[in-house]
Amino acid sequence: MTQLATLHVERFRNLEPFDLEPAAGINLISGANGAGKTSLLEAIHTLSLGRSFRGSNASDLIQHGDDDLLLRAELKTQAGPATHQIALQRDRRSMTLRVDQENVTRLSELARLLPVLALHPQSDDLVLGSPDHRRRFIDRVGFYARPEFHGIHRDFRRALKQRNALLRRGRCEPAWDQLYLETAYRLEKARRDVLADLNHRINDLLERMLPGSLLALRYLPGYRQDLELEQALSQGADRERDQQASLFGPHRADLKIVLNEHEARQVASRGQIKMLVALLHLAVLDLLAELNGEPAVVLFDDLASELDADNRRRVLDYLGTSGHQTFVSVIAADAIDGEGDIQARFAVSAGQLMRH
Repeated sequence: MTQLATLHVERFRNLEPFDLEPAAGINLISGANGAGKTSLLEAIHTLSLGRSFRGSNASDLIQHGDDDLLLRAELKTQAGPATHQIALQRDRRSMTLRVDQENVTRLSELARLLPVLALHPQSDDLVLGSPDHRRRFIDRVGFYARPEFHGIHRDFRRALKQRNALLRRGRCEPAWDQLYLETAYRLEKARRDVLADLNHRINDLLERMLPGSLLALRYLPGYRQDLELEQALSQGADRERDQQASLFGPHRADLKIVLNEHEARQVASRGQIKMLVALLHLAVLDLLAELNGEPAVVLFDDLASELDADNRRRVLDYLGTSGHQTFVSVIAADAIDGEGDIQARFAVSAGQLMRH
């Protein structure tokens, strides 16, 4: 894992072409609503994962009137080669990816070199949203933290797709059911292992971020917890035939977030939820740094409106000493003065980036 040494952006959203040389620590990006500060964070996220954290259609990222976008970065690393160059060029149909001047076919190659974690107003969905948000959270941690996780997840999705196709045709194939069970159990174990590691990191951060609180993550497997998956499939066979879909397994799993022995979504205040989401993501950063020995890149959109001053100070104090490169967007340039060790300041106005 690495840090951004330089970032080059062309034809992305409303941004004018620019070259950015950020600091290794906390970088503050200020600008009025619509000026382009969030677009800058989106560009970094897109270079890592091929998409915006705002879930926008890929075509919306390309500047109006242009046919494609270009993102390019030089990365510093603490291990292996001193630097890497990565690039992503995207038109409305396809992407071209390059690592060290060589074409690559998988976005995971870029994500491995530039791991990015984004916190933004929609991040509250981790607590308040549907189980799908929490499943994706677990799986993102797994993809970054465990090399084998991608293959385990891929194998289960393939088995699920084939089993659903058979159910739609009214067929039952014991061999496919067995493969479905095997891949489901592997994915469930991998997720539980990730959560065990994450719970350990949460305990280390809890008193610092949410003093006096108790927090636990509990995996709900997507079927009755007093049953094995094989039993759930057997008991629910008629329902699955009627609905022509797999109703039990990891694709129906959830993550129960327990704050002070109650489900967080039911008892936490708005401020607690904001801080809880930040804590969970910071715990992920700690885990990745521990497992891989390298820092990550943190994107925190609209920090001043998401957290109050005391909680902002807690988060910024952590980030300032964590070794993770951080990009924080705010509306007013002085919005968080005195609340963290800001190493570089930039302003965005009408799509143009300037260094303060």
